[in-house]
Formats: sequence, C-alpha cells, structure tokens
Amino acid sequence: MGEFFGSIYCALFEDFFGLDLADYMWGNATPDGSNLFIGIGLWMFGVSLLMAVLYYYVIDKPRWANIWAWLVFMLANFVLNFIIGWQWVLTDYYAGDMAAPDPVTQQMVALPIDFSDCLCFGVTNAILSLVVFFIFSLIIKWRSTNCWQVPF
Repeated sequence: MGEFFGSIYCALFEDFFGLDLADYMWGNATPDGSNLFIGIGLWMFGVSLLMAVLYYYVIDKPRWANIWAWLVFMLANFVLNFIIGWQWVLTDYYAGDMAAPDPVTQQMVALPIDFSDCLCFGVTNAILSLVVFFIFSLIIKWRSTNCWQVPF
C-alpha cells in the first residue's frame, strides 16, 4: 500500500514538495525505515469517501442537487485534506523527527526540509483529494435519490 500511495504522490508532485521530504516520507531517511505515505494516503482516501457519501446519501436533498452544492463539498474535502497533509508532516518537523544519520559520523543530522515543504505537501494532498473525490462521486452517485445527476 505504501508503494502505491508513494508512487502517486511522488510521480506527480515530488518536485513540488521536495526530494528531501519525499525521502523522509518513503522512509529512506529514517532509522526505522517506515513508509509514511500509507497513513496519509489512507486518510486522504477515507476523508474523500466520507465527503462523497455525505453529499450523495446523507445530505441527499433536491435543494442540494446542483453543481454549487457539490463544489462546496469538494472544497470542504480540499480544505480538510490540506490540513491533514500539512499537519501530518509539520508535526514531525516540529518534533525534530526529520533527521537522518550522517554516513561519516553516524550522528543524527536534520534534513534540509523547511516549513514551505510541509505546506507544499499539504497542497499536494489536497489536490490529489480532489481527483479522488471526483472518482468517488462518479462511482457512488448512481444510487443517490436526488443528487444522482451531479456533477454532470
């Protein structure tokens, strides 16, 4: 799973949020080598699915069966996933966990990751969540009572 999510994040946006942060998320720069993409990817999928289910099955009212209401849910999905992605890596950044052993001295040295890289990762997570929300919308909209025509 970590390989799947990591390849999606890095294939499209690795240059945007930085190679050093990508190495850290892959687990290449951590002592335990754990892949952090699996957690953030599952949260992104879960929140996007939850927002789509809320729109199509919980809020399913004729008044909300228009593109503007759907865009509100898409925007809420965007904001939630931005905050989750940004805070996910920012917590490690502030905790000082973004460090790797120096190959020569074997001392832990901070990776050259800064606040803007964490912010860019949040934007990356939010952009990918838009795509996932759209795909979930196409998959689950057919069983909706009132909103089945949205977004098309």
